[in-house]
Amino acid sequence: MGIRTAEEYRQSLRDGRKVYISGEKVEDITQHRVLGVTVDTVAAGYEMTSSSDSEVRDQLVAPHPESGEPINRFFVTPQNSQDLLNRTRMIHLLMERTGGLPFGKEIGTDCLNAIMVVAREMGNKQYEENAARFLEHLRQNDLHTCGAVTCVKGDRSREPANQKHPDYYLRVVEQNQDGIVVKGAKMHITSAPNANEILVVPTRQMRENEAEYAVSFAIPANTEGITFICRNGRGPWSDREFHPDSPVRELSEALIVFDHVFVPWERVFMCGEWQYSMLLAYTFATFHRFTAISYKIPSVEIMAGCAVAMAKYNGLEKAGHIRDKLADIASYVETLRALARASALDPVMYGEIAVPSPLVTNMAKLHFADKYHQFVKLIQDVGGGILATTPDKRDWDNPDIHGYLEHYLGGSDKFSTQERLQMV
Repeated sequence: MGIRTAEEYRQSLRDGRKVYISGEKVEDITQHRVLGVTVDTVAAGYEMTSSSDSEVRDQLVAPHPESGEPINRFFVTPQNSQDLLNRTRMIHLLMERTGGLPFGKEIGTDCLNAIMVVAREMGNKQYEENAARFLEHLRQNDLHTCGAVTCVKGDRSREPANQKHPDYYLRVVEQNQDGIVVKGAKMHITSAPNANEILVVPTRQMRENEAEYAVSFAIPANTEGITFICRNGRGPWSDREFHPDSPVRELSEALIVFDHVFVPWERVFMCGEWQYSMLLAYTFATFHRFTAISYKIPSVEIMAGCAVAMAKYNGLEKAGHIRDKLADIASYVETLRALARASALDPVMYGEIAVPSPLVTNMAKLHFADKYHQFVKLIQDVGGGILATTPDKRDWDNPDIHGYLEHYLGGSDKFSTQERLQMV
């Protein structure tokens, strides 16, 4: 198949998966008010890979390294700096053209790339073959994935083997000639309810007495024993908002419960090799932080642009203290961009797999996270109190009070009151 359409992706989610949100069991997530928005967000990425625009398609679709048939470029295992830069460009393009990030292939391949690195370091040919076979499965079927990493952890002061409930960390409870059985839960899992495949990796370093927690595998989302309990979300635009013409883009996170789930051996990538659990968790983190800083760049660019626009709408773009804030905002964005690029240009090689520079990648993540709240504060300062107190669209549409809002909530003469409220 190689490249799926958006409708083929939607149809693949009508597979009997067990999904709950706000206490409700959802029979068809594609039709749900909130989860449907998540599905549409991911489907927008499928629409782009099927684009008639050759420039878009060339960035998102690549030739299979052996057969030459078209596959999603995220399924090209990075072998050099150019491959890593291509991932960043793909993420930027998806963010810019869809208005959100169709999360899944990025995180799934972050997991799988790390799995392939660690299988090689183990010298375990079976795991290497399993990973290669699973990658081909993703390529041929153009599957959406999620990365199940963070365990629920219970009492954070206790090690996995010393918890009140032994399955606060996902673990192997049975092994037989056909495969393994796992029990536990993973939480904060982005794009989980609308994934086709779940890739599981350990969340931390395990010790010798915690070998059952050193487990990694891939499993279809509709496998018996898997339940998704989802965070609620905003849903589509409402008539309360001065919203743009573009649709809402949002992803949902879920708690994934694995209740005695059977995993066949051909889908297992780690089972008991506790000595390598930290390497797998850390290598995934490096790949994923590279993904995160890549998608944060267009995100903070948009926010910075809003700050510049609000300065103009408020008539303050020439004020010295506002210009200083805008300079700090620009510095934050451009430093993140430079660090993201530097991390791709100096990769660490594991055989033929290029891992972004762990040092620079972590510096970029630290820069983003440590200074993000100050970045937002600067934008709030530029925007002013109206960001928090403005009336909503229903007030604007009420003829009894519309005149007051039109009159008193105006800003710069260059823009209408409605334009200012839309920017807010």
